[in-house]
Amino acid sequence: MLTIIGCLTLIGFYFLYSTSSRAGLTFYLPLQKWINENKIKGKYIGLVLLIIGLASAVLYLGFGAGIFSYLTLLMLVASLVVLIEPLRFLKFPILVIMMILSLLLEVYLK
Repeated sequence: MLTIIGCLTLIGFYFLYSTSSRAGLTFYLPLQKWINENKIKGKYIGLVLLIIGLASAVLYLGFGAGIFSYLTLLMLVASLVVLIEPLRFLKFPILVIMMILSLLLEVYLK
């Protein structure tokens, strides 16, 4: 469940990051081009994903711990996206492999 919350937060923040007009972005994926062309839809989708992630964290961890953990996760994801995205390290296959491994590890340890 925590992996899914992290994925929702990462994707939601990435949508909002891709709609930014101040960030010098290069669009090498079709999804990034679509988000840049449809900024209003991209912002709404990003906000909805972030809200779903927050609600999931609160339901899974409780009210106080869920909000605190989610804000910590959001700070981590935001820092990583802002620092690593200009280096083009966040490629789709790498993200999918990392998320699958994280989900398998979470299920195995639970």
